[in-house]
Amino acid sequence: MTPEADAQTGGSAAAGSTTLRFEFGSNSRCLLQPARAPRAAERAPLIVFLHGQGQSGERQQRWMGAAVPDHFAAAFPDGFLPYEIRKPGKPVRIGHGWYLYSADRPAFLASLREAVARVWQLVDRACEELGADPQRIWFAGFSQGAYLTHTTALHGLDRVQGWIGQAGAFRADYAPEPAPNASGKPVLLQHGTLDEALPLVQAEATADLLRSFGADVELATHEVKHVITPAMATEARAWLERHSARLSD
Repeated sequence: MTPEADAQTGGSAAAGSTTLRFEFGSNSRCLLQPARAPRAAERAPLIVFLHGQGQSGERQQRWMGAAVPDHFAAAFPDGFLPYEIRKPGKPVRIGHGWYLYSADRPAFLASLREAVARVWQLVDRACEELGADPQRIWFAGFSQGAYLTHTTALHGLDRVQGWIGQAGAFRADYAPEPAPNASGKPVLLQHGTLDEALPLVQAEATADLLRSFGADVELATHEVKHVITPAMATEARAWLERHSARLSD
């Protein structure tokens, strides 16, 4: 990785945030948000938000910026794989993905593992830029970003304090081998009861799988489709504040 800093403030990013660019074969932007009210004598925990397929870090910041506790630093990266999205009657836009999904299972898992390695490289740079604590990492991901959130967290449990998966799922073969020990790690799953893209039963199966690894999983359902709502952001913030306070005691 050869990250290249861009000192300009991101367009619609929150006040005080900066934009970094990372070279991962293609250029990937990451919006970095310092803690609004850092606590004395401690480095801020860092939460990394991973957006859904075809979306962006900027959009994820609009949806989930309200979920960031005041003492947290935050990172909202773009996915590592940009591509054109064309819809009738709408201008062409650039969306982003995190990994290549393929019917070739080994190739897909290799792409997923590569994405995990890149996320951890990004985490290290974000901690350096924000002065955040590299041993107090949190993740939150939506849809494809939720799959990657679960996978990335389980591949870095010595640094991860907890994570949030929204409208996503997980499979056992995405996890490290042997089975990871996530004993006591708090996990919040948020899922829509009207989600047709990923039915609720997949979230329930994910909860069971993560519990089998020892995680302390809370499954929160909302009467919505495959979306993030303000109520979900509010719920996520309260959950983060509660568990980060408990882990700091």
